Amino acid sequence: MKVLHFKTTYLNPSETFIDGLVRNHKTFEPVITTCYAKSFVKDLNIYEMPKYGLQGFWNTVQIKLNMTPSFLFDVVKDEQPDIIHGHFGLDSYRLIRLRNKAGLPLIVNFYGHDVTRLPREFGWKQRYKRLRKNMDWAVAVSNDMKRNLVKLGFDKNKISVVKLAVDVENIEFNQRHSSGPRLMMVGRCVEKKGFIYALRALTEIRKVIPDITLDLYGDGELLPQLKSYVKDAGLSDCVTFHGFTDNIDIFKALQNHDILLVPSVQAKDGDREGLPQTTVEGMATGIPVIASNHAGLPELVINEETGLQVPTRNSDALKRAVIRLYKDADLVKKVSLGGRLMVEKEHNLNSQIKKTEDLYRQLV
Repeated sequence: MKVLHFKTTYLNPSETFIDGLVRNHKTFEPVITTCYAKSFVKDLNIYEMPKYGLQGFWNTVQIKLNMTPSFLFDVVKDEQPDIIHGHFGLDSYRLIRLRNKAGLPLIVNFYGHDVTRLPREFGWKQRYKRLRKNMDWAVAVSNDMKRNLVKLGFDKNKISVVKLAVDVENIEFNQRHSSGPRLMMVGRCVEKKGFIYALRALTEIRKVIPDITLDLYGDGELLPQLKSYVKDAGLSDCVTFHGFTDNIDIFKALQNHDILLVPSVQAKDGDREGLPQTTVEGMATGIPVIASNHAGLPELVINEETGLQVPTRNSDALKRAVIRLYKDADLVKKVSLGGRLMVEKEHNLNSQIKKTEDLYRQLV
């Protein structure tokens, strides 16, 4: 049996969770379709939208109008898939005509901003109403996201929770027995990541831990503002901005730092996390995590068991949590092991792929 995956851009560098699913199917053969091939495309059966001539022009117009691009009908005719798996709400909306004309079940996988921010944008409440009527099942990455989908009108009986997965068996676990002064954060420099609250905490943390350092891995629209804050706050000697960093180097950093900070918040435009992939990967390596009680994070970071949980937008709580781990070796050992066990149990790649393919079979 075959599954046709679609994402308008395949893939952004941070979307390793989609690549992990596609490359590790067990009983379904993946057929990848995209308008713009970008990353993680090597050795895949992938079809890209025509770029030139009349076909290229017409397919581009269709995408701009959020219609099904015509090349997908040819792919379905050639490959004869059994089911369609759309990634993100916007991209999946573009599959409605394909689903109806081909008579194939459509699964829509939601990930974060497509549940919280996109529905606030002009026209998307109505589009989601149409999507609800012309899809067969929804997938959320956390129970928190499922609740938000229900609030948007999606049928709670047609939503499965399939968590972001990692190939935990191939991630080296290094249980930590104490905490040093090396902090890190990973992600795009956007409001929902909450990086500013960690930077604000740093001034107070260094009064207790003079040699504290913080490495921030990521690029984005707020990077200049964050750099300006660090300079004005006199933190330039202990904060390093690394910009965009590939996944291999992120894993090295996770092994070489003492604490991963995840101070996520809901942005003013409604954007919020689904579940940050790096948090799952970090816990698999054994690095202790301090995360805000935001979105799906509390389902992963259970306070004093798999990490430390702090209120959102609370720099003082972040400060206290960092100092607590620095001083409490027993707690470090506990959450380091607890985090790894949580990932092995709830985010194992093989088990999440099995859930996904069981759902495919149910719908086929």
